[in-house]
Amino acid sequence: MAELLPSLQVGAREDLADLIAIADQKATPLVSAARKSTAPTNPLFSWLVDGYAAVDRSGVLSNEDATTFSNPAEQRARLYGRIQKLWRKPKVSDIAESVSDVAGLGIKREMANAVTRSLKEIARDLEATFCSDQDSSEESGATPFRTRGLGSWISSSAQSDAGTAVPAAYRTPSTSISTATIADTTESVIQGLLQSVYEQTGKSKTFTLLCGPTLKRRFTEMTQVQFGTTNTAAVVRTYNADLSDNKISYKVDVFSGDFGEIMLVPSLYIRTDVSAAASLRSGFLVDMDGVHIRYNRRPR
Repeated sequence: MAELLPSLQVGAREDLADLIAIADQKATPLVSAARKSTAPTNPLFSWLVDGYAAVDRSGVLSNEDATTFSNPAEQRARLYGRIQKLWRKPKVSDIAESVSDVAGLGIKREMANAVTRSLKEIARDLEATFCSDQDSSEESGATPFRTRGLGSWISSSAQSDAGTAVPAAYRTPSTSISTATIADTTESVIQGLLQSVYEQTGKSKTFTLLCGPTLKRRFTEMTQVQFGTTNTAAVVRTYNADLSDNKISYKVDVFSGDFGEIMLVPSLYIRTDVSAAASLRSGFLVDMDGVHIRYNRRPR
């Protein structure tokens, strides 16, 4: 017996919902929080850094004449940065723009949507660049100008970009850099990093830790473990909260140590130029007061 099956229906309308669901909602915390400074006027720009002389407790004899003098600019040095140009290049044909009626967009909205998404993609490109390990480089042949990422700034050795390396006196000391595995990243390691920063700057303040999700979880997991004897740890959880609302809050967003506080800000763009695994477990401890972004032209 003949019958009309759905697969045989001619002219059946497509059930296409009038929406576009964006599954990828990654944030760009550094680009969003960093100060926006003056526009660069040269592909190579610079600024000065200075420090105080070591303390002197020797004292001076009464009626002693000054015969030797010091250079008050002896500690002064110059730091360099380079620009980098980034772009996204969406293209929509005239017919695709003026005729096609796309679900979730409508007619004559394809290019506007392309521009909106490209601006978000540029923000991600900026975040990944600033949070990378790449060193700066001068434009040469097919190699464009590249700016220095945080992973290169935070280095105890000289950078590879000739003439722009951070002077030895102002490089990040090795004690302020942890290469510990996630399993070995303990409260003692974090306290040691904060102490090292304090010994360099003399400041005890609030820092921002841009961290991959694996490193972020490690801070929360520190509250799970109680150490008894050497190399012996027991898993423990203690709750001091009213559980009448049937809710357990189990996270760490702020680490308060002897030499400052750390605001934990998760990011998926940390050291993406190294590897996906490194991105998840790495972090950059930064003083956001010292982080500036200089736009020649804002994304547009």
